[in-house]
Amino acid sequence: MKSVIIVGKGPSVLQSTREFVESFDEVAICNFPPMNGYEKHIGNKAQYLFLNVGDPNPYDKSLLNSLGLTHAFNTSHRPKGREDKFCPAGVTYDAHYGEKRKPQFKKDHGFDPSTGILAFDYFVRNSGYDTIGLIGFDLFKVGTPVYYFSKDAVQSSLHYLFSPDGHRPYTPEGIIKIESSHGSTEHVFAYINSMLERFNKNARVPWEEKVESN
Repeated sequence: MKSVIIVGKGPSVLQSTREFVESFDEVAICNFPPMNGYEKHIGNKAQYLFLNVGDPNPYDKSLLNSLGLTHAFNTSHRPKGREDKFCPAGVTYDAHYGEKRKPQFKKDHGFDPSTGILAFDYFVRNSGYDTIGLIGFDLFKVGTPVYYFSKDAVQSSLHYLFSPDGHRPYTPEGIIKIESSHGSTEHVFAYINSMLERFNKNARVPWEEKVESN
């Protein structure tokens, strides 16, 4: 049995350390979390990449090649073919993961999963893993920062989300102001804990050894 840590983009990344990340057998990253300057929190290696291929890739080729990727999963419901810009040669790429998994997930759990939750779903149901680490999984809690990095590092295609307009989810400073379309914080925390119990998995986070809503 192996352990894996999933790296999201929430502010709790800053509570992590490279040593904590490297205590797991494998690392999974979601939607290209910024690494340059944050290596002391998340390291610089990953075997798994979960990504929405509809968004542009902010990693340059040298970084992608240095990660040590072995598997990549497209979490978008729109499948695309293999693309070297995010999937170096030798990486097993599933272009249809989101297309196949999302409809059943919504039916089973009642909310639209984010890329990070689809990564968690993959590992919690995989019998080869007994321990799952989570950092940057803050589940879009209203009133908190959405990312551990500044808006300057956010992909330009996502800047429309930061607006004083009441219909946009984030303030210009990057504070979450409305509940996420990916399910309420409480609902998703309940889902995570129920799945850990159902599949008899252990969870680890840098500041405590179980996942709790606060």
